[in-house]
Amino acid sequence: MIGVYGALVLAAAAVIQSTLLPAAAVAGVTPDLVLVVLVFVAQRNGVMTGQTCGFVAGLVVDAMGLAPLGFYALSYTVIGAAVGATRGKVFVDPIVMPFVFIVAAMVVKGVIGFLVAWLFGIAGVAPRVFSGAYLIEIAYSGLLAPVLFGLLGLAKWLRPDRRRGEIA
Repeated sequence: MIGVYGALVLAAAAVIQSTLLPAAAVAGVTPDLVLVVLVFVAQRNGVMTGQTCGFVAGLVVDAMGLAPLGFYALSYTVIGAAVGATRGKVFVDPIVMPFVFIVAAMVVKGVIGFLVAWLFGIAGVAPRVFSGAYLIEIAYSGLLAPVLFGLLGLAKWLRPDRRRGEIA
């Protein structure tokens, strides 16, 4: 059930990212709100929820943007699975770890995007990945992460259900 709620929150984040966040752009760059929410959901709920929510969020972002269908779905699925694998293995303090998770996820997103674009001959991706604007997006998303992690942490329906005897 958490996967359904997570997917709905991610879809809402995609809509907010494409409609409202351009008003808060810094140097023409907006944070990747969907990625921040995905990392939160995946880290709290594990690999299966992370990769499922990543795939759904990626398809929503693909459908709303100009990227080929599946471009973001691949990136977000890989990131959701990787971050989900850290559940129960990494202590997540409220400030530093959200920033570290997001910076790492943004770097992985850039590398996957570059590799897919190179593999399929999509021009113009390499200059975007290796630009100052992408560094601003990484910093902006990283600085937004602790705030969003704190707000999303208040939502009980995004937390995993603890079974009797489970230690997490």
